[in-house]
Amino acid sequence: MARVEKHVGTPLFERAGRRLHLNPRGQAFLPHARRITAELDMAVTQVKRLMDPELGTIRLDFMHSLGTWMVPELIRTFRTDHPRVEFELHQGPANELVARVLDDAADLALVGPRPAEVDAGLGWAPLLRQRLALAVPEGHRLDGEGPVELREAAGEPFVAMLPGFGTRLLLDALATASGITPDIVFESMELTTVSGLVSAGLGVGVLPMGDPHLPTVGVKLRPLEPATHRELGLVWRADSGPAPAVEVFRDFVARSRFAVSHP
Repeated sequence: MARVEKHVGTPLFERAGRRLHLNPRGQAFLPHARRITAELDMAVTQVKRLMDPELGTIRLDFMHSLGTWMVPELIRTFRTDHPRVEFELHQGPANELVARVLDDAADLALVGPRPAEVDAGLGWAPLLRQRLALAVPEGHRLDGEGPVELREAAGEPFVAMLPGFGTRLLLDALATASGITPDIVFESMELTTVSGLVSAGLGVGVLPMGDPHLPTVGVKLRPLEPATHRELGLVWRADSGPAPAVEVFRDFVARSRFAVSHP
């Protein structure tokens, strides 16, 4: 107490023999001291939680199109063995998610395609590769069998993802390589919306094949030629030491059935 009084610069207690009691200055100081002690206890608890792989919090970002299948399965399976780990989740376009990881706003992000920043500060664990297809309404002039080149859809209205979303990045690159400028009549945040509007005849689109939750009723998917894939993967900051829970989850994803090396 003497050290505290010296730091404050005034006595906080009145002494009567062996007994101490707070003087008015001590009574004014007490609630602030209690708050500081409580905050310190909370800070220690939070740090201990971050360092415990069974109690940590994982800040996981992911693209909208992965929120109906991949992300729920990964979290559900992981929490079977790690039930006390918590998740802070965020959805968004691929470009935004990569930026959030680099800015340390997220620990991990499930994105696609493979970002260019992998060679400049990002770690990358490759997961699924989904072949891209031209989606056309049933009965459309391009409704047929076998692969198709994107340039065959020149002049058609396109339903596409918003700029910055993974599949839109791929469409833009494919269109440039094919020498066409898609006439985009609607932009969405959801692949399910793109598929639904294609089935309604609003236009054609580019969609990944093999998405178990992507509705294809009334839609014909024709693989694009030359073969192009949406590569999905997990990214993290390569120069940061992850918290134990984050590292455990990262290793879990890299060994999951979605990983390219999974048997």
